[in-house]
Amino acid sequence: MKFSLVVLTWIALSTCFGIVLGYSPLGLTPLSSLISLSGGFILAVIGVLLQRKPLLTPFKKVQITGVIGALIFLAFAARVFLQLIWTEDGTIKVLSPNNLGDICLHLSHINFLASNPHFWPANPIYAFDKLRYPVGIDLFNAELKLVGIEPRLGIIIVAILCSVLTLRSLFLFGGPFIVAAFLFNGGLAGLQFFHHWELQDFQAKLPWASIPLALFVTQRGLLYAIPAGLLLLTHWRGLFSDRPEARRLPGWGEWLLYSTMPLFHLHTFIFLSFLLFWWFLFGNPNWRLHLVKLVALSIIPATFLVYCVTGFGKTNALAWQPGWLNPPGEPPWWFWLNNFGFVLPLSLALLVYLCIPEGGDVYHRKIPLRRFFFPAVIAFVACALIRFAPWAWDNTKLFFWAYMLLMYCIWEAFLRRWHPLIRIPFFVALFFSGFISLVGGLVPSQENGYDIGDQAEWNGVAENLKDFPPDTVFATFPTYDHPVLVDGHRVVLGYEGHLWSHGLDYQPYLQLLNKAMLGQSGWEDAFRELHADYLFWGNFEQQNYPGTSRAWERLPIVGESPWGRIYDLRGLKIAPQ
Repeated sequence: MKFSLVVLTWIALSTCFGIVLGYSPLGLTPLSSLISLSGGFILAVIGVLLQRKPLLTPFKKVQITGVIGALIFLAFAARVFLQLIWTEDGTIKVLSPNNLGDICLHLSHINFLASNPHFWPANPIYAFDKLRYPVGIDLFNAELKLVGIEPRLGIIIVAILCSVLTLRSLFLFGGPFIVAAFLFNGGLAGLQFFHHWELQDFQAKLPWASIPLALFVTQRGLLYAIPAGLLLLTHWRGLFSDRPEARRLPGWGEWLLYSTMPLFHLHTFIFLSFLLFWWFLFGNPNWRLHLVKLVALSIIPATFLVYCVTGFGKTNALAWQPGWLNPPGEPPWWFWLNNFGFVLPLSLALLVYLCIPEGGDVYHRKIPLRRFFFPAVIAFVACALIRFAPWAWDNTKLFFWAYMLLMYCIWEAFLRRWHPLIRIPFFVALFFSGFISLVGGLVPSQENGYDIGDQAEWNGVAENLKDFPPDTVFATFPTYDHPVLVDGHRVVLGYEGHLWSHGLDYQPYLQLLNKAMLGQSGWEDAFRELHADYLFWGNFEQQNYPGTSRAWERLPIVGESPWGRIYDLRGLKIAPQ
């Protein structure tokens, strides 16, 4: 736990120092990034060493199932992260189709944050608001860029490092079974293998997709949030068990991991906060003083970070909508069984078991399970009835934590106590579908990956735009892999899928952008309303606005290269008298 604590607190402290210095006159520069990274690391190491216990602790018992689980996890991590993004014959590629848009978004964030914008930064994909997104891990990568680690390499390094932390935290929380639950989640979709007799990710289009492929690879905030959240859960389980041998975090570590969580992953912070609230209401009264202290110390930094990443807005994303995940025409019972398989019947059996009043040792054995199981069930049901985001898939980020607690309770209550021969059919029922989907997803349909850009074009555009200040806004065609955007410059509108899923009301601006780029009547007023400083006309624009009148070609050209021209729109901001 200590090694994980050092790395996680280093990331948290370095990122928070970066924010503080970003607000200061110094800004986020190579010097301030070096101060943040080195200061965060020194404080993390000092804090852990003051515990006077070994930094690295050996495993007390090595199980063959644990070795197999670790090897599969590491093989998965090596496969997806070592080829997360690479260049082949001048073309920039990604391995996973799930990452086509996400990796470009994170590159945009990293490069934009590394350009030393005014804090709190504006949104690079939406010119009309601040950056309302949990940017913690991208900010950490931006600091790495500023001290000399190229973003694409930095992304891979952070992903591999956090994968090791995630594997360790999974073992700490629940052993090999929880590792398998993480890797092989799924329902019945994988059984299609026997119909097609080919490996593929059969869960890719389901709301409950493969955790490793659909969440862990694409949602970079989870690289931090999963190991940090599991460490907190392991700590709280030990803290409330009154067992001296239980693994626990130091008080400062518990506070730091919890209070900074909104900066990295808001859904994880919401789930952890719900657990604390549940334990305050229904847990042992002796815990309440500790819970009150933790929340009291965390409320100011956590609230500030929640405001930074949300602006306390986007409330339209939250709505009561029972059955909203269920596709029209599909029976609800089949939807839930197809997505979650035998997890739900076992959870129902566990619910009945935990509600049966019993005395003696059985009663005391049920108490720790109830602490995790009941709030997990409530969170699971809430995700089924409440729309927490415009995109149904985003509920997976809350389903994930409820699922992990349910699986932990199923293991502790049932499977752990059964004979190994009895466990085997249950393991097959729980994990076969997810195993097929994971292996199928690691063998992409395109052997050479998926193209996201041309290296020469990206370099050329970056060179052409290097002297423009961070707050400059460019009018471009809205797509995720536009070279202006991935190089870290602000655009009027980014990719529609990102704008919609982030709860942004972009449609009126999209109509204005189309009008302006096509050079239709009133195009000057349209550019004026969009607050655009420059128009970038390159390959994407030529392909997607073929009918343009090019009325804006009379404007001054302030940059030109084989990959595009830059027209100066600033004169349009002065409305004619």
